[in-house]
Amino acid sequence: MIFLILSSVFYALNNLLWKRTLSKFNLWIVIGSRSFLTSVTGISIILLFYFDAIQIIHSVTFISIICASILGALGLICMILALKKGSLAQLGVFNLIIVFFIASYLYFFENILVQNYTIASLLIIVGFGSYVFQTQNNNRYSFRQLVLFSMMSFFFAGSSLLHWYNLKQAIPAIISVTIQELVVFLSVVVLVLSKPSLVPQKGYFHFKKIVIPIVLMSVIIFAAVWTGFLGLQYTNPLISALISLVTPILTILFGVLFYKDKWSYFSLLALLLIISGVYLINLEIA
Repeated sequence: MIFLILSSVFYALNNLLWKRTLSKFNLWIVIGSRSFLTSVTGISIILLFYFDAIQIIHSVTFISIICASILGALGLICMILALKKGSLAQLGVFNLIIVFFIASYLYFFENILVQNYTIASLLIIVGFGSYVFQTQNNNRYSFRQLVLFSMMSFFFAGSSLLHWYNLKQAIPAIISVTIQELVVFLSVVVLVLSKPSLVPQKGYFHFKKIVIPIVLMSVIIFAAVWTGFLGLQYTNPLISALISLVTPILTILFGVLFYKDKWSYFSLLALLLIISGVYLINLEIA
């Protein structure tokens, strides 16, 4: 489970860089450049250390990995489009819906007793709910946002479950990571080519200025995705989804440590509750 905790830490660090970078540069250039670098990194690692593993992957499994990656990319795009006029609190509500989707599927189709995680889940969800309450504003969902957030929840839940099935077959996690990043890169390329207005012409001239932030983000997000898939391989999608809820709280904490952002008692309460829940899950697994 340590991999899932590390993944949340890396995602939180990435969120800080993401926030600062997007305030200066075009969204799609950042995502495209970052996913290109992570794809190249993954391909290099596979060719150097896991080349034999590629040759024994069954074609059906390979197609399943691609399908899981496509769902993940679609979820990411839906999330980005929804957040253009949405809030992080609204996103938080649908993160809980992802947990519900996954828990329901595992209970009905995999006979995983979610009751084993009841107390831990309640602590984590109440903690995360405290965070959502703290950041809640009076913005209402538009129909478009509701559809996009709902699609995001469905795509992310489906992607997590499919990746889990693939990883259960002892496939090296790096292969799933690399294909996931390749699909994200290709999705951005197709999106930008089909709608060039997404990237203003002047955006291309800023590329040299974002090289260092992009490289740093690529390293961090690659570590986040890799450790997340390793954690998923050794646990299950429900535990993975629950522990990922600590990410926004850690983002706030790192903002306080590195950028002197404001800290609140709600954030501290949320963090303590989620840590308690994670500890109980660890005891259950042990």
